Amino acid sequence: MKLLKSIIFSAFAFLALQASAAPDMLADRHVQKGNTCAACHTENPPAQTVPTSQCQKCHGDYEALKQKTSSLKPNPHYTHMGDQPCEECHKGHSTPVNMCATCHKIKLNVK
Repeated sequence: MKLLKSIIFSAFAFLALQASAAPDMLADRHVQKGNTCAACHTENPPAQTVPTSQCQKCHGDYEALKQKTSSLKPNPHYTHMGDQPCEECHKGHSTPVNMCATCHKIKLNVK
């Protein structure tokens, strides 16, 4: 049990160091707004990706996201691809991905 706690602590420390070294990461922005790792990572030990259902608890469902980003052209949450998992574009501890740009010449500021 002590070893498991040590491993979990080390993992969180590693993630915290990564976050402090890369201030543009999604996890960093969540921390800056007062969230802890447990706000998104509800499982123990933390999974590598947070499920969309967890993101939606704070950010709303797909319809709410489409409305929030309706002023963006194109609207990244209203696409011909349908409702995509958040982690397709939004990466908690790494560089976000503009999935639209894999096929289209579209510039989006993905955070």
